[in-house]
Amino acid sequence: MVLWHRSWQAGIGLRRVGLVSCGVAYAALSHLFSMRLPARAPGVLAYALAALGFLSASAGAALVGLGHHLFDQIEVSSRWRRGSASDGALPPQPEG
Repeated sequence: MVLWHRSWQAGIGLRRVGLVSCGVAYAALSHLFSMRLPARAPGVLAYALAALGFLSASAGAALVGLGHHLFDQIEVSSRWRRGSASDGALPPQPEG
């Protein structure tokens, strides 16, 4: 398996994609804020722009902040690990 995301070029590329995503969020939200919306029924476009702005800003912030570290493996505590998928056993329940 090729670890393409471990190179410095991939880190810079992911951060650039994050900046573009933040730019899309800025454009969507600035268009949303400049619209004259009725108070009771904003419409589908307003909800779509708000969702696009939120999702783009969230993904962009994660990509800019983490870069290639977004794919780092972490160790999960034994408390939160599950058994193998084949055994089908549930974790023990605490008594009390």
